[in-house]
Amino acid sequence: MNDGTTVSPRKAVVIGAGIAGISTALYLQRDGHAVTVLDPEPPGSMTSYGNAGLIATYATIPTATPGILMRVPKMLMDPSGPLSLRWSYLPHLAPWLLSLVRNSAPDRIRRNALVKSILLNRAWNDYKPLIASAKADELFYAGGMLRVFRTEAAFEAMKTRELGLMDITGRQYELLGVDEIRQMEPGLEPVFQHAIFSTDTRNMRNPGRLTELFAADFTVKGGTIEQEAVTSLSGSADGKWRIGTDRTEHNADIVVVAAGAWSTLIARMIGLRLLLDTERGYHVMLSPPTPGLNRSVHFGEEGFIVCPMEEGYRLSTGVELAGVDAPPDYRRIRRAVGQATSFIKGFDTIEKSIWMGRRPSTPDTVPILGAVPNRGGLYFATGGAHIGMTLGPTFGRIIADLVAGRDPGVDLSPYRPDRW
Repeated sequence: MNDGTTVSPRKAVVIGAGIAGISTALYLQRDGHAVTVLDPEPPGSMTSYGNAGLIATYATIPTATPGILMRVPKMLMDPSGPLSLRWSYLPHLAPWLLSLVRNSAPDRIRRNALVKSILLNRAWNDYKPLIASAKADELFYAGGMLRVFRTEAAFEAMKTRELGLMDITGRQYELLGVDEIRQMEPGLEPVFQHAIFSTDTRNMRNPGRLTELFAADFTVKGGTIEQEAVTSLSGSADGKWRIGTDRTEHNADIVVVAAGAWSTLIARMIGLRLLLDTERGYHVMLSPPTPGLNRSVHFGEEGFIVCPMEEGYRLSTGVELAGVDAPPDYRRIRRAVGQATSFIKGFDTIEKSIWMGRRPSTPDTVPILGAVPNRGGLYFATGGAHIGMTLGPTFGRIIADLVAGRDPGVDLSPYRPDRW
């Protein structure tokens, strides 16, 4: 596919039908492999459905940054803040949190930002072949991402925390003042003093529908998608893999685990420990305001983002640490809707729909990507967290290169699935 390498067609099973799984299936299919995707839910209907819809090439900053331990208690005490924790989940979460703190050391922060940037630098180029094949160009526009600040203190804190890392990792941005903000976004109330504009970010009008289009392209070209839940995974004496589901059993030469936050469950079936947990995120869909926004806008102090979408405006916010199975808590996202009325002209707070999703997150904010040592034919492609939608096709292309024996162009040791 990339360098003329002859690829021997093999039988592959991809576990997960989100953007990572479907993109991986497409890239494997392009190499001639017979690919089956397994997921109990329809393609693009879970985490890939409800994100903010950005090809977020700006997002190199790790979750763990200097002083995070000091900031967390204040964030947890703020009922409208960007972070919440189900205290009953704390014992389970403790190893993840301890690793997060260890990764807040300056040398680790720099290393993790650089490791993320390597993947982000190629994200758009890895998207383009899949967009063209699925005829999905209409779902994208190059609007960039604008992050606005009302106070000098918040803006300076962002600069201190992030600009050095953005420069080291080669991010493209502009710092804007009052007049420039007004010219770019006349639909904002005139309360913002500063902004940072990420100029190379692309915007997606409907991430769920995009994943559906990719899935449809995959099936039209002969791929198979089965709505089945994986219940077992094991190697066999003949070097193949057996994948048991709630309906049947599959055999494959290649297995790719791209099951998002549920990937830990699959890993346990083969005795592999992933330090992967769930950053739950929320969104509310609202009617478009007048005059509206020209691009996605992130509100720096409050931590929520408002994105123009195909079916209205999406307000997304928050990180909730509560595991995969806890019921949703919509109180914070609804408070954020109320706050947005002070920032966006004509903002309508009538809820069209509300949603909760589960981001698969590592404490170093580095994805889990590559082959499992000593488990021939087994690969992982997960842990994208806030950039999972951005990196889905990159995961897929790299996995396809590994399966084909091609050089993926990336040193994959920082992303290895067995690093814990």
